[in-house]
Amino acid sequence: MFNFITNFNKMNKLFTIVSLILVGAFPTLSQVDESKQCGTYRQLEKSFEILPELKDAYYAHQLMMNSYSGTDISNSIHKSNGTYTIPVVFHILHDYGTENITDTQVYDALEVINREFNAEDPDSVEIIPDFDTLIGNAHIDFKLAAIDPLGNCTNGIEHIYTHETYNGDAYSKIHQWNRANYLNIWVVKVVGSPGAAAYATFPASTDGNGFWLDGVVSNHTYVGSIGTSSPGVESVLTHELGHWLGLAHTFGDSDLINDGPTICNDDGIDDTPETKGHQSCPPFVPPYSWADCNDSINEDVQNYMDYSYCDVHFTPGQVNAMRNTLEGIAGQRSTLWQDSTLIATGVKDLLLPQNPNNTLTVPLCTPVADFTSNKTETCVNSSVSFSNASWNALVDTYTWEFQDGVPATSNLQNPTVSFTSPGYKTVTLTASNSAGSNTESRTGYIYVAQEWATFNGPNSIDLEGTSAEWFVSNNLENNHGEFMLSNGTGYNNSRCYKLNNYKNVAGADLFNDDYFYNDRLGGSVDELITPSFDLRYTSGVTMSFNFAYATNATQVSQIEEKLKIYVSTDCGASWVTRPISVDGLLIGGSQSAGLTGANIVTAGYAGYSDFTPTTNVEWKTGSVSINSGAQYDKAIFKFEFTASDLSSNLYIDNINVNGTLGLTSDEISNLNLNIFPNPSNGKEINISYTANDKPVTFTLRDTQGKVISSEVIKETNTIVNRKLSHTNNLPSSCYFLEIQTGEYKTTKKVVVL
Repeated sequence: MFNFITNFNKMNKLFTIVSLILVGAFPTLSQVDESKQCGTYRQLEKSFEILPELKDAYYAHQLMMNSYSGTDISNSIHKSNGTYTIPVVFHILHDYGTENITDTQVYDALEVINREFNAEDPDSVEIIPDFDTLIGNAHIDFKLAAIDPLGNCTNGIEHIYTHETYNGDAYSKIHQWNRANYLNIWVVKVVGSPGAAAYATFPASTDGNGFWLDGVVSNHTYVGSIGTSSPGVESVLTHELGHWLGLAHTFGDSDLINDGPTICNDDGIDDTPETKGHQSCPPFVPPYSWADCNDSINEDVQNYMDYSYCDVHFTPGQVNAMRNTLEGIAGQRSTLWQDSTLIATGVKDLLLPQNPNNTLTVPLCTPVADFTSNKTETCVNSSVSFSNASWNALVDTYTWEFQDGVPATSNLQNPTVSFTSPGYKTVTLTASNSAGSNTESRTGYIYVAQEWATFNGPNSIDLEGTSAEWFVSNNLENNHGEFMLSNGTGYNNSRCYKLNNYKNVAGADLFNDDYFYNDRLGGSVDELITPSFDLRYTSGVTMSFNFAYATNATQVSQIEEKLKIYVSTDCGASWVTRPISVDGLLIGGSQSAGLTGANIVTAGYAGYSDFTPTTNVEWKTGSVSINSGAQYDKAIFKFEFTASDLSSNLYIDNINVNGTLGLTSDEISNLNLNIFPNPSNGKEINISYTANDKPVTFTLRDTQGKVISSEVIKETNTIVNRKLSHTNNLPSSCYFLEIQTGEYKTTKKVVVL
């Protein structure tokens, strides 16, 4: 009898999926359809472009596999218990966002996969009569690895901070574990095949030098049924693992559903009928008119290798094909389930389902300490929220240490901290359980800005002096290349900031990180942040800079690298992008998209060389304008460069903040302050100024914000000459003299040689 309740739940599940997709700003039905597609065949064609020799091997294997599809399942069983066990590792590629899914979501995904490969899908009771005798049990168990390739204890899930989460293409398959011993699954924020939920590689499409392509890539919202995923899409990984074991779509060798006039196709498996493919499920009403291709044969809409979300089974023919793949040499699938492999990966005696609270299913490993925070630039005494991101095991104890922090230590999982002095601060987390502990210490992780602006009003920084060293350079992934001062290069100068994207990889070993450097550069982000400017009394503010850039692209359409400019008025807690003008021409109208394409290139083609500008002709002038007002007492600017795979070196020079200084700051400017000697050779610091009718406070601080000297001079309406106390024999360094009269404040730099 037709089960109305169960099928209502299925239809409700489908409605939820479609609703989620429609809400995702897809304006047309065709776009909604595309968003539900698999990207396996598009990635297959890309792999043939990378390694053309794989094409013939792939088609030969598919023909051979189809010839086995009708073979009795017993012929493919070489194991006494009839079950193949495959070790698995999940690589979670993330930017500390929602794509950094929990281990619980991974355990759920694996439980779903194991149910569906072993004919235990609870929804299989709803299969229509045409196929209720064609439910194939593959007898394949997938288990998270317990030992990594280096022999270390693992829970089979590693979390990797990387920009590759936004690429999700063939080159995003970093940290691959030996595919002869492990099935590799990468979880990302964006899948490299547009509109695809996930994609996989076929066994023979990764033979020989194609080994590094092997595995599955999935959007995090299609992993399991909980967390960032949802009920109704949990079978996506089952579909992709069908490809990984050699199965085609039931509608043929394509990622595209044949919409338009009905075009039917087949997968070469005997017991899966021709079909055009389906994005949704026909009505569950007898006599089940699901026959688009043949009036007398209903199509297997409920097959895992179709696109519908009412999929509930493989056929016996598909099962035979997958098991025969596991017996073959293609893609080294036959090595995965051998006893020697199961012992080496630690899964031989692990029970299912896997649960980190049960050491019979998941080993107790030492955790890997990791953390993030809601910001890495802040003001003195402003709050910073830290979040634990430790992985590889459940954590019992957290031990945090914060340099100059309040609190200085914490045992909370996710503490909130402020810092009492300016400068770079080290943050340390130790994650512990009964198996051991691991420590992650990041020197200079947090930059705390001083309470006063470095520069007052309009100012120019030509990067020739010591002020060039007051910039903050953020290399977010701690990878090759970051903004660093470069001597011997500049626009009318001898020094500038250089972002080095060039790396000589001519002699790189095959398939190591250097070998793939130019294929994995795209998406990496570097930042350069200026010192602060007090712009409260400055109107018509613009920030200009000189920049030089060449590209390795040969066509404008290939230039995807981007330079953006931001401004912050709260010590970097929040940033606002600003439109950029180049040589006086506003780029992109009033939008803040930054410079890309032809607009970012000043020096043409780099030719994969270590580009260095040699003449001023290779430089251009960029500028942004900002508002001004009381909130701009500590304005800072950020240059953010997002690389493409074709990026070359970027140079920044001559940061000039321009504008008209207003009368409201005349009380300070009319002091006619003179500081001497400056630079000093260690002698006492003298000040001379014309006092008005208000006292003046002088505070000298070092670069960490520590007060060296502070005094209030109450003399008024006279010429004042004074030696600042405690300033004799100061260590060689840079100091900041804060001057305040009434409500107005400014800061001057003092150098001791």
